[in-house]
Amino acid sequence: MQDLSTLITVAIICLLSGAAIGYFILGRLKPEQQNRAALEKQFGEMQQQQQEYQQQVSTHFDRTGELLNELAESYRSVHNHIVEGAQNLHASGISPLQALPEGRPVLESKSTKATPSAPPLDYAPRQPGKKGALHEEFGMDSEKKPKDHIDPPLAPHL
Repeated sequence: MQDLSTLITVAIICLLSGAAIGYFILGRLKPEQQNRAALEKQFGEMQQQQQEYQQQVSTHFDRTGELLNELAESYRSVHNHIVEGAQNLHASGISPLQALPEGRPVLESKSTKATPSAPPLDYAPRQPGKKGALHEEFGMDSEKKPKDHIDPPLAPHL
């Protein structure tokens, strides 16, 4: 009896361990799970790349704004130098050039909410009883000559 219970116990343990090993091996070999894991990894990488790209774009435009402000400030300095020289060196002491105000920011990093403007109208308002600006006869004389009346050509003047 003891041999039979030992044999049954060993058989059950072998069956359970074989089933567990088979389950893990089968799980590793399933192409659907491998594809899903690969797609999830690729999706995560693409999200990270997108976030890095957005950060690069933001940094680029921040730096571009700073450089444009520096350029405007340099231009202002050169312009004011020329104005000062023109005032000092001009014969009458009066220069047609005027100095630009100092310290005025050209580009601000803060976004301002502008009220949306109305799109331009592609027509002129029409008065009741008259033809609008898009009508083919707009601006033509209302009293036209009859179609069968033709003016004779004029002789060239010598």
